[in-house]
Amino acid sequence: MKGEAGSLDRAIELVLSGGVIASGACLIVGLVLGSSPTLRWGILLLLATPVARVVVVTLGLFRRRDWLFASISLWILLVLASAASVGLRLRP
Repeated sequence: MKGEAGSLDRAIELVLSGGVIASGACLIVGLVLGSSPTLRWGILLLLATPVARVVVVTLGLFRRRDWLFASISLWILLVLASAASVGLRLRP
């Protein structure tokens, strides 16, 4: 059980670190080059990083067969997806 928890923690760490690094790189490049699309990608990556964390946690909990917390995590993921869907529909 300890090994599984450690591997889930490492996966979460990689997702969060990778998201922040990729976002930061896009933001720096966008600022240096004055590229608005690159800045937008950087912001989008920064916003998507916590959602990616929820996806990794959900998959990890289902893999560990922790049904209660996996179901709660899946519910949170569905709430995030529905909020994103509504937000995209409201965009002018």
